[in-house]
Amino acid sequence: MDLEHFDKFENAEVYWVDVSRVPERLVEEAKRIDGADYSGECFGVCIQRDKKTGKFDLIEDSPGHSVYYVDNLGYLHWLDYRLTEQEVEKIVRKIIMIIEGACGEGSGHGD
Repeated sequence: MDLEHFDKFENAEVYWVDVSRVPERLVEEAKRIDGADYSGECFGVCIQRDKKTGKFDLIEDSPGHSVYYVDNLGYLHWLDYRLTEQEVEKIVRKIIMIIEGACGEGSGHGD
């Protein structure tokens, strides 16, 4: 799992996280989308952090569609998969580690 980038807004931050080891049915769906151009490195999730409360929440395109695949043209395709609470917690812990490390180094990441 890698933090691809994040967007800063007035009230929230949105973290775009690359994920791997997705279920085989998502791999098959992405292969149907991209055919020969399929890449196993193009899956991700979005996590939002409320700046006021510090609370992290999973972003879904629609209920139950919390993993996306980026096709070879750069379009996001939200896939039918709901992350478990444990999966979300693991991703949030990783984001927090990255944020704390970046803040200590004075990173300009996310501008």
